Amino acid sequence: MTAIAKGLSVGHISKSFTLKDSHLEVLSNIDLEIAAGEFVAIIGASGSGKTTLLRILAGLEQADSGTIHLNGQSIQGVGSERAMVFQEPRLLPWLTVEANVALGLELIGENSTQALEKARHYLDIVGLTAFYNAYPRQLSGGMAQRVGIARGLAISPEILLLDEPLGALDAMKKIRMQQELERIWREQAITMVMVTHDIEEAVYLADRIVILSSDQTATLQVMNIDLPRPRQRSDSQFVAYREALLKTFHLNDTRHTTTATESTP
Repeated sequence: MTAIAKGLSVGHISKSFTLKDSHLEVLSNIDLEIAAGEFVAIIGASGSGKTTLLRILAGLEQADSGTIHLNGQSIQGVGSERAMVFQEPRLLPWLTVEANVALGLELIGENSTQALEKARHYLDIVGLTAFYNAYPRQLSGGMAQRVGIARGLAISPEILLLDEPLGALDAMKKIRMQQELERIWREQAITMVMVTHDIEEAVYLADRIVILSSDQTATLQVMNIDLPRPRQRSDSQFVAYREALLKTFHLNDTRHTTTATESTP
């Protein structure tokens, strides 16, 4: 597989785990190309390997075989060109919001003054200008997740990897955060790769949706979402994409559009 000049190339990635005496193959010979600046959502049923693939891209897991190239260069392990946002923000409770964001910058060598300035800049971007000195316990779930996103953006990665970042939010907060995430992606011109179990969320945010199957012999499916932004959930083509994805997972009850599959450990 030839790595694309600008963007992320995944070639023949496979990953398995040993559970007691059994061998569990989670990913098998995955090929995927993600262009620079693209927003890609990864969906799939429980056990399909969504989060495992994301962790391999982040360097938090090592594939059994295969290669990953970024802008034509082979990458292994963790690196500042990739940042990860988890479902739980994992903020340090004894630090203020700005200190939580600045800490990661200090760990990669920035002095405290520069780190604090940059932390405030990215907190401004995610709409938390008034909360520099707040503590995590004083934040709502959506606000805490914004801090997590600011922390990821602050190291200026080329790719932001998001593992079900909005999964713990209630419906109203989730819609608001989807709108904010789309705004941040557009304004920052950054590549985003997000795992989600929410089909409607994937259609709302993604340029392309990667569909992982629990059947490791199945061909990887990719759906292009050709809709103008900002997207309208009531638009007939939006609904058509959503219904097509529901049928892919044999979910025919159209009343359930936001919890189509379970999250993958």
